[in-house]
Amino acid sequence: MRHGGGRGAAGGPPSDLHRETEIAGALRAEGSGGEPVRVALCFPSTYSFGMSNLGFQSVLRLLDEEPDVVCERVFHDAGPTEPGRSYETGTPLSDFDVVAFSVSFEDDYFNLVSLLSAGGVPVMAEDRGEGDPLVVLGGVCAHLNPEPVAPFLDAVLVGDAEALVRPFLAAVARGGSRAERLDRVSRMKGAYVPGLYEVERDHQGRIVGFAARRGAKLPVEPADAVGRIARTHLLSDGAYFEDMFLVETSRGCARGCRFCAAGQVLRPRRHHGLADIVEELRAASASTSRVGLVTAALLDHPEAGALLSEIRDMGLELNISSVRAEGITAENAVLLESCGVRTVTLAPEAADERLRRVIGKPMSDGTLMRAVRALRDARMNNLKLYFMVGLPGERPADIEAIPGLSREIHTTFASGRPGGRVTVSVSAFVPKPRTPFQWLPMAGESYLRDAIRFLRRELSSKPALEFSATGPREARREGALARGGRELAPAIAASALDGVPWKAALRRSGADASHILDRERDEDEVFPWETVSVGTPRSRLLSSLDEARRLMALLN
Repeated sequence: MRHGGGRGAAGGPPSDLHRETEIAGALRAEGSGGEPVRVALCFPSTYSFGMSNLGFQSVLRLLDEEPDVVCERVFHDAGPTEPGRSYETGTPLSDFDVVAFSVSFEDDYFNLVSLLSAGGVPVMAEDRGEGDPLVVLGGVCAHLNPEPVAPFLDAVLVGDAEALVRPFLAAVARGGSRAERLDRVSRMKGAYVPGLYEVERDHQGRIVGFAARRGAKLPVEPADAVGRIARTHLLSDGAYFEDMFLVETSRGCARGCRFCAAGQVLRPRRHHGLADIVEELRAASASTSRVGLVTAALLDHPEAGALLSEIRDMGLELNISSVRAEGITAENAVLLESCGVRTVTLAPEAADERLRRVIGKPMSDGTLMRAVRALRDARMNNLKLYFMVGLPGERPADIEAIPGLSREIHTTFASGRPGGRVTVSVSAFVPKPRTPFQWLPMAGESYLRDAIRFLRRELSSKPALEFSATGPREARREGALARGGRELAPAIAASALDGVPWKAALRRSGADASHILDRERDEDEVFPWETVSVGTPRSRLLSSLDEARRLMALLN
């Protein structure tokens, strides 16, 4: 990859860049000598979060291995340049051949639109001409449901980036008109070109099917790769996880929780080998002592104990996300502490065993408390608990049980020693696409507000507990963006470009959020995201939903 390749109107390279260090290991092939493809790799949030996002870092690394690519990064907070211009040289988005977005959170859809506008790129795909870049989406949201932003996109890449980047670049590099390049892209495995698909609806506004033009595949199948470990490419002192080397230990999850898209979409689960992970850690240790292991369930890895021992022996400081309570043993807890872990997050999701069974996370209170005692005995400093409200089958007693369980956990965790801080985080459940609960409605805003208000009052009364929660209004917006279709694009554009509040933007555009959020879907209803086939088949999702309903009826 050749960074730079021209300056925009900003007048030259910015002078106040963060300190960045490349981790060795990129495989650079010989270039063809032809005209390079100019790629703007965009993260529609802050530099801090972008440089701590493993997906973004992985694509950056893949592009760095391509000799016929000039790649520059773009972040929503603009950094040292003006909005819509590259971090490296201040080049506007309109000067690139490809504008590629990596999007992990639906709320970043607004920033995607505002970046396009600020960078001089027509926001609507249908308004772009031969001189405009191709706008591409990848990342978590591309897998789940890209339809709310489909009118802004020329293509969506679905699957493993390792299997997508090189074929996509080859399709673009061959030149030709926009239509010819997009036609080549549409024939790739894992490529979805929204402009080639029409959504068919009935008189009630429900989707009844899709029509594909010019031989486009329906549905689009994801592209998968085997064996490549995703890891940090550029360390940065400005990243949210400052100078931390992130490395993937597993991809996907075999647990199959009914509320979680990761366990349904990223299938089959793939563990990376211990020797390969350790090799990456050793290479990174020359530049940093801080490492983070990225996976859905760290302690499910068959060599988790050996991996933790290696990290301890190398003298590295470890950071982890949440871990399954079932995997916490006295030995593992001591290993985590010996690796420098001071805070562990456990996610019971619900305070009642009955409700955990309904949502597909059948963990007993005994298992949870054994994990808490093991972490206490290992002298862990901080414990974070994560719960959801608005879950399917939830009763008032389930909400009321959260403070009691949280206090019991705190009493156990803090017993016999000073400190032992416990933080309780609560979020509203969003029935995500491609999960068994995608057919179910989302809890209403007033219900969620009352539940969170009750929990805040009950938990804030105990000074040793800290409490945080996402707002119900924000959660409902996330729900609409996660589950809606192309009808949301005008509202997204109005909010992003004109500053119109979300609910007012929905009213102005005529989109009905209640139709998206508040009704139970028929089993044969077509979802907006089913132009792409990813993860668990519909029949298996329905079987899992039927089992959840059976448990609701049996346990109520």
